[in-house]
Amino acid sequence: MDVEPLAGVSPARLKPLLEEEASCWAGQLGWDFRPAADLIRKYVKSRTLPGYVLAGNGGELEGYAYYVVDQGVGYIGNLFVRRRRAGCSAYRTLLDRTLRGLRKDSALRRIECQLFPFNFDFPEVFGGFGFEIRPRHFLRRALLEEDRAGFRPGEGFAYDLVPWRGDFLAQAAQTVHDSYLGSADHDLCNDYQTVRGCQRFLRNLIESAGCGRFCGRASHLALDARGRVAAVLIASRIGPGRAMIPQLSVRRAHQGTGLGTALLERCFQVALGQGLEEVCLSVSESNERAFRLYRRLGFGEVKRFHAYLWQRA
Repeated sequence: MDVEPLAGVSPARLKPLLEEEASCWAGQLGWDFRPAADLIRKYVKSRTLPGYVLAGNGGELEGYAYYVVDQGVGYIGNLFVRRRRAGCSAYRTLLDRTLRGLRKDSALRRIECQLFPFNFDFPEVFGGFGFEIRPRHFLRRALLEEDRAGFRPGEGFAYDLVPWRGDFLAQAAQTVHDSYLGSADHDLCNDYQTVRGCQRFLRNLIESAGCGRFCGRASHLALDARGRVAAVLIASRIGPGRAMIPQLSVRRAHQGTGLGTALLERCFQVALGQGLEEVCLSVSESNERAFRLYRRLGFGEVKRFHAYLWQRA
């Protein structure tokens, strides 16, 4: 197979490849990938998306990868090969060319990505290129009639749960940043390492379709007695009847107070009221406290996947 720049590919030529990938997202995760695929086609059409494709002998595309670079950090947005070609050789070839493209930038200091293994398990390939590998879990929970009751604060619960408000973005970003200090996830994600990065991260969740369509009514903030953000939950829609929670953070000073449970139960209530049937989220295996909370609230595993990190020595 030949490797070609993604910028030289037409959206029409890419369409069958994206359709097969979308069927994987829908079949294995219940996630409607089509909005993200439309965005990829838009950038491919404008020839502004860096990446590469694998082309077979007849010119038909068998795989693709794209990436972005921002302030010395490279993000691999996707890496996918069609089932009939999926294997170590094809994925290694595509990843090798992608990494060579990324490392042309002399200012590059790290590369991050998180990938769902639809037809190939990635750790062996990424490990061969010197990446750190962190296991994560994609979890799902059915919404139940009993969730209509929502969270009922007990005596001594000193927080107000309010729907998402854009004027709290800066405080929410500070909350996300604070919640990850000293954790393994802090090291894994460059955005978590600064308040500005967390603000950018939250804006992406709200404004882009990468983690579903933002759902403002199901997204909530927890305010302390002085009206400051103590915790934040962002929710989105990823398919018919299905919600996603791409971010849940509680400031370290307020952890252990039941805020995580409170925000989740309020989210369940609102999502159910909007006609949704399931809610999904992902969690790092190393985040044992969060993992226990999600299990206790009825989440079950759908798929194990990994996050990958490379840092320049």
